[in-house]
Amino acid sequence: MKKKWFWGIFITILISWIVNIIYFEMHQLKEPVVLNAYIDIPTSENTNFSLFYLTNSSEVNELESLIAGGYTFSNEQNFFPWFGDLTAQSYRQQFTHQYLKQANFIIDEQSMEQVVNGVKNNELYARFTNGQVVPIELEKLDFRTTASESNIFTNEGYFVGNDGIQGTILEATETVRMDAISLPEAIIQKVDLKVHFNSNTLSSSISSNNLVKKDWEEIDAPLNTEIEWPLEIEKGNSVRLIFHVKDSNSYIDIVHEWTGITKSGKAVTYNLPLQIEPSLFEDGAIDIVRKARGENR
Repeated sequence: MKKKWFWGIFITILISWIVNIIYFEMHQLKEPVVLNAYIDIPTSENTNFSLFYLTNSSEVNELESLIAGGYTFSNEQNFFPWFGDLTAQSYRQQFTHQYLKQANFIIDEQSMEQVVNGVKNNELYARFTNGQVVPIELEKLDFRTTASESNIFTNEGYFVGNDGIQGTILEATETVRMDAISLPEAIIQKVDLKVHFNSNTLSSSISSNNLVKKDWEEIDAPLNTEIEWPLEIEKGNSVRLIFHVKDSNSYIDIVHEWTGITKSGKAVTYNLPLQIEPSLFEDGAIDIVRKARGENR
C-alpha cells in the first residue's frame, strides 16, 4: 500500500514537473526580437536613435551591436551582462517571461551612408551578447537633411498625459497661416492628432495641466482631419498639438516639417518632433513571442 502511495506521489510530481517545463518553453523566445520602428530623423554631426527589443527574462542577453552593410556600431546603452545578474540589464519593462529593452546608437556623418545602405540592401543585423545574430526588419530607418527652422513660434512647453498622450505647446509671435500637418500614412495608422487652440495665453499653463489629467476622449479639441486647412493663428494665440498612441507595439521617432507663411509673406518652417516608445502589456508581449515562434493565438 505504501509503495502505491509512493509511486502515485512520484508520478504526480513528475507530471507536474514536465507540464511546468512545457509551459515555460512555450513562453520562451528562441532568439531576441527587435520591435518594429519608424525612424525618419534629420542628420547631425552625431545622430542618435534607438531600437527596442524583447529578450527572455530567464537569461542575461543584451543587444551588443548593430551591423549595417558589414559595418559594426556599438550599443551606447549601459548594461552589465557579464556578471550573470538577471537584474543588471537595460530593461524598460518587465513581463512574466520577457524584458523589453532599449539600445541606443550614435552615428557620425561619415557612417551615415553605411547604415542607410545596410537598410536598403536588407543587410541590417543585431548582434547579442550570447553570440546570436538576428536580422532586423524595420518599417523605416532613414536620415535626411531637414529644412532650417525659420519659425515664429515660441515653444511654451511639452507635456505627457494619460493613456499614451503627449503634446507640444506653441505660441505665435506674429500672425501666421499654417499648412496641413500631413503625417506619413504609416504614422497615421499608429497615432491620432488633436489640435487645441487657446487665445488667452495667460491661462495656457492651467489648460496644459488640465490636458495632462484628461483621457483622450475627454480632450475637447478637433482631430487634425476635421480642421479646415490652412489654419490661421493670430499673433499671441497658442496652439497645442496633442498626439495619442493607437499602436504601442512599435517605436516612432520622426521630425515633421510643418510649413506655413506669415501675414507679411515670410515662409515658416517648424520642425515638429514626434517620439513614441513602445509600451506593451502582458498580452502584447505574449503575442510578439507567439508570432516569433510561428504560432497562432
